[in-house]
Amino acid sequence: MGILNLTTDSFFDGGKYLKKKSTFDKSKVFNAVENMIRDGADIIDIGAHSTKPGFIKISPQEELDRLGIILEKLKDYPILFSIDTFNYEVIKESISHKIDLINNVFSFEDTKSFDLVCSEDIPICVCHQGNPENDENIFSQIEYFFSKIETKFKKKNFNVGNIIFDPGFGYGKTPFQNLEILANLEKLKKNRILLAGLSQKKFLRLLFETKANHLNEQSLSAGIIACLGGANILRVHRVKETVNLLKKLWPK
Repeated sequence: MGILNLTTDSFFDGGKYLKKKSTFDKSKVFNAVENMIRDGADIIDIGAHSTKPGFIKISPQEELDRLGIILEKLKDYPILFSIDTFNYEVIKESISHKIDLINNVFSFEDTKSFDLVCSEDIPICVCHQGNPENDENIFSQIEYFFSKIETKFKKKNFNVGNIIFDPGFGYGKTPFQNLEILANLEKLKKNRILLAGLSQKKFLRLLFETKANHLNEQSLSAGIIACLGGANILRVHRVKETVNLLKKLWPK
């Protein structure tokens, strides 16, 4: 899963596609999409609203204005697209444009979004949000959350096979908890589709000493560990390097 950030404040690529203060350059956006497809992405995850710690909330209309340049063109490309959003209006508009997946880091907590995706039975991704003050075993916390999600959606006759589960690396977890999850991802696997969003996460600085601003090597290494632990989807900024490494390790 390649990442397309139509935001202004992403650490890694925020503002990369800006032409002016709030206007995005269409040619740069579509070049990025085409490059990720050429490099081997299976899904492109489009985000126009930051969810990093301390993010500043924007209106659904502003989010839609950012997304407008790409939503109309989704079906022009031979690839799956997901929308990374938590706003009901954006989810609704994306579904009307035949989006393939809704990636909601707040796991459809609001009733309107929950009812909407259940009525559409569209594939979704849910994410565990941690709390560093909770001293309960992190795997117990995530397992409880995943099980609760499964029960909640089953009650609405939603196909649980359409749910992708993200353990939420970097979301309300201590550096040690993040590493603990990465090293033992199989504990959460069961029969679930797991997504690992590890790319450029700050806790990866613990893996290597580096003065570089980017965490490219750490992200690649963490991705391989996640695959060995049962991750089905890697959400990454650097598609080409990730795909090439996976092909070397698993040539078939």
